[in-house]
Amino acid sequence: MIITSTVSPALKICLQYLGMWPNVPHSTIYWLSFMLSILIMQYFQYLYVFKHYDINELANVADALTLTLDYSLTFFKLISLWIHRRVFHQILIDMGNDWRECMNFDQHLCVMQIKANIAHFCSNAMLSINATVTVFYFLGEYMIDLIFLTEDSNDTMRHFPIKTEFSDVTQQSPFFELLFVILLIQTMLHAIAVGTINGLIFTLVFHISGQIDIMCHKFRNITKGALHKSSEGLFGMLIERHNRIILFSKNIESLFSIIALMQVVCNTLVICCLGFVIIISIHNYTGVFVLIKTVAGYFVIMTEAFLICFAGEYLCLKSNLLGSAIYETMWYDMPADQSKLIIFIIMRCQKQLTITAGNMIDMSFETFTSIMKASVSYISVLNAMH
Repeated sequence: MIITSTVSPALKICLQYLGMWPNVPHSTIYWLSFMLSILIMQYFQYLYVFKHYDINELANVADALTLTLDYSLTFFKLISLWIHRRVFHQILIDMGNDWRECMNFDQHLCVMQIKANIAHFCSNAMLSINATVTVFYFLGEYMIDLIFLTEDSNDTMRHFPIKTEFSDVTQQSPFFELLFVILLIQTMLHAIAVGTINGLIFTLVFHISGQIDIMCHKFRNITKGALHKSSEGLFGMLIERHNRIILFSKNIESLFSIIALMQVVCNTLVICCLGFVIIISIHNYTGVFVLIKTVAGYFVIMTEAFLICFAGEYLCLKSNLLGSAIYETMWYDMPADQSKLIIFIIMRCQKQLTITAGNMIDMSFETFTSIMKASVSYISVLNAMH
């Protein structure tokens, strides 16, 4: 099957369910229903945190707060996407125009199909991994509760895998089983929403990288013949394509800048909670299962931060390659009017394309390294103080 879109079919279905895809009937109802389900879940999660907030239950509260903050992060991410949905719709229009233009050139189409294959693989992998990890996390928490229940014969309460505060009537059958299934479905939908947002970032970045590769290819081909004949029209097309790439990058920045900022802030808070739980579990031999679950959660959170930092680093790298490809041409042997155009493009390439966290921090490997250093330092301090 010939690929004609950078957005994978699975990612498109998820975006339609979240109400983000244009021209979908009742998309607002889909978005509101999902957001309402998260709000209801958040109410019972924060109710559990406030009710169990005690010096003797700090480890338990910190563990509950980790998933609670992750739900809150997803909630605000979806709000940000909904606010900027017009920008997203414009991005989809630009992507469709780019693909229609590539249909006339086999080599350009081949480049975009390679990028689309990578984007499809990454999107499907993120959705699958998120769903699988959620199931293991859900059932793993349930097994921990069963183990602790058998060790403590005085505890007759049946605990839910996700720390939420419900009334006593939910302990009775069939309310407990029904609520168990509802919680499982809700956590699966939450994981799919997180995978959708991460997959969308990768999809847009790979699309613009394909356009940059096409522009680099055009420069390598036209400069040989441009030395002896006028190519002002062709250079004008290249400038127009470069402007489209810049505009596309700005739209990506508008769409994900606030999301990246929320990701950095939430990761800092979650790392503090997870670090506290890890240190408590290390010094408590009965908490080995909690330790394994917490460490797994820590790597999941750090992986989510790594994904957006990788996308920003990759976008920055591709923009640098574009400037290098233009500079390596024989622009100094061209007619003055054409060389000036090339110089202007090179000067514009000095301003790198990137994804920032609230227009304050560039999302790059350097930022991810700083987050990792901060988390390790925090855990080391807690371990020394314990």
